[in-house]
Amino acid sequence: MVKLAELKKVKTYEDLEALGIGRIYCDISYRGGGIGFYQEEVARYFGIANEHLPGKFGAYCNYLGGGLRGSICVSGFSDRVWEISKRTGRLLEELQEACKRVYEAIDSEEIVDDVMQGVARVNIKSAY
Repeated sequence: MVKLAELKKVKTYEDLEALGIGRIYCDISYRGGGIGFYQEEVARYFGIANEHLPGKFGAYCNYLGGGLRGSICVSGFSDRVWEISKRTGRLLEELQEACKRVYEAIDSEEIVDDVMQGVARVNIKSAY
């Protein structure tokens, strides 16, 4: 099983893959999206029930409309996990934060020579 120290070092998409938890979903655009792992694979890896996790586990950003995005947030998990195992709860918390760091890293990449090398931030002066 992954260690807390390994999760704290995750900064890139490749680092997430190297954890060996499962398939990664990645849907990041100027309209928000998310990055993380699928419920079944996280549950299997950490030995918890699917019902304790959302369908996609990681980080996401809402699209507020009008070209505005919300904050990058983590998906959360059931409080029941803490009752089952504090260690698993702590690992899941850190996995969420790792996904958030990777989302922010991808989101910060810039357009180079009119080719998107990740997802560029859109600078909006006004929503109106």
